[in-house]
Amino acid sequence: MDTNQPALATTKRKFNRLLDNLTASASTTSAPTTSLASTLDKSNNPSEISLAMSQTDPATPDPPNKRSRTSDVGEERPKSASGNDRIKALQDKLFTPRVEINRFAGAGLRSVGGTVKTPAQPTTPRKTPNFAPYSQEQFLGRLKTFADVKKWTHKPDRISEVEWAKRGWVCDTWNTVACKGGCEQRVVVKLRPKRKDREGKEIQMSEDLAVKITEGLVERYYDLILDGHHEDCLWRKAGCKDEIYHIPIPSRAKSSAELLDRYQSLKAISSELPLLENITYPEPSISDILKRIPATFWNVPGSTTPHEPPISSTDMTAFTFALFGWSGVSESKISLATCSHCFQRIGLWLSADARLKEMSTKLSVPLSTLRLNLLESHREHCPWKNPETQGNPKNGPIEDMPGWQTLEYMLVGKKKEARPITELMGDESRYSVDMGRDSMDSAAMSMADADKGDSLNEKWKKFKAKLRRTTSRKSMKSMKSSKSVKSAKSVKSVGGDKDQENEAAKK
Repeated sequence: MDTNQPALATTKRKFNRLLDNLTASASTTSAPTTSLASTLDKSNNPSEISLAMSQTDPATPDPPNKRSRTSDVGEERPKSASGNDRIKALQDKLFTPRVEINRFAGAGLRSVGGTVKTPAQPTTPRKTPNFAPYSQEQFLGRLKTFADVKKWTHKPDRISEVEWAKRGWVCDTWNTVACKGGCEQRVVVKLRPKRKDREGKEIQMSEDLAVKITEGLVERYYDLILDGHHEDCLWRKAGCKDEIYHIPIPSRAKSSAELLDRYQSLKAISSELPLLENITYPEPSISDILKRIPATFWNVPGSTTPHEPPISSTDMTAFTFALFGWSGVSESKISLATCSHCFQRIGLWLSADARLKEMSTKLSVPLSTLRLNLLESHREHCPWKNPETQGNPKNGPIEDMPGWQTLEYMLVGKKKEARPITELMGDESRYSVDMGRDSMDSAAMSMADADKGDSLNEKWKKFKAKLRRTTSRKSMKSMKSSKSVKSAKSVKSVGGDKDQENEAAKK
């Protein structure tokens, strides 16, 4: 046996020390940990526990180079942890996450289930694609680009800005449309020549309105709404539907909330609003509408802002503006009334009482002709004004109604028109079954004697109340009994006639 070779225990200690150094260099934590090599060695060979303990204790002398194989026989071995505990300890060490402090300092990392999760990064909202014919928001965004009178002049309805916007076009420069974000094609819509100054030079960005537009030119540009796109452009294959401009007023929760929002925006600039007597709008009057609006309308569920019915004249003006689709804004200390569908803008200073009186004197016209018309101020294609673009469902109570009328119907309902009394009396077949001829005559007489100064609505209410009082179970029973008597008499008379005919035949 070669005595120059190092002992097996010495070689093993060096190997374990080398593994310990490698493991310690890989770890960045300063807490003392048991080496992986020594743990594995102890788990695989429990007899070497005493050897590992002697390495950690400097007072323990090194064992001799040679030991007898039977030297440990009969000695009591120290108790070691069970196999399951060692496996569990190993798993805890291997699967415990180690955080690199220098790299992730201050990143707010957290460990969940043995894995390191970084905080959720804010995600940017996904951009809506250019071709979205179903999106009313994008349609209104394209339509808004045509609202500037410095870039787009009035066109015939067949080639109006609504038709261009339905096919993905936006107004880019003076009377020029472009398919932005799509095929990037451009079309210059030139219907009239430019105006000329006194020297005969053409004025840029102008139109000679005295020149009449030919129908052939309109049809040519109508074809370019579709054909102006590139052949591969999706807007050439499909466009927005006709109901894309529709205001969903019949949705009570949404339309009521939007109405109140417009009302609040106008109340914020109430000092700039015109007087109530200086605005005009279709009947009924705003006072009649407010009387018929239910109290539940002002109590919006889940709303933190209290809403109260308008009482003052200024608040009634603000609610009238909101009822016809207008909102209030203030830009550069200038108060405006704007429409979010046709993008019309009204300068409220133009309808101030002092200015109207001044203009009435200068122009020698009645002040009533200068009042602000809330309906006519919308653009012609606006759904608040135009029943075709509003496109309410057919065969319903709101058919062929523009936006303002649909909103009023949603709030207060439609008044029932009273039929003339002579017409009601002539329809005997309808009322003979319900209440009898006598009840109808008495109701008509009481209606005829009513006060002529009452309104038609009050007369109609009195008439319906009279009909309800006269209709009772007793009258219905009397009608049935009278009918039965009449029918019995008719049967008896028919039977008597047959008997007389039989006797005459026998004779």
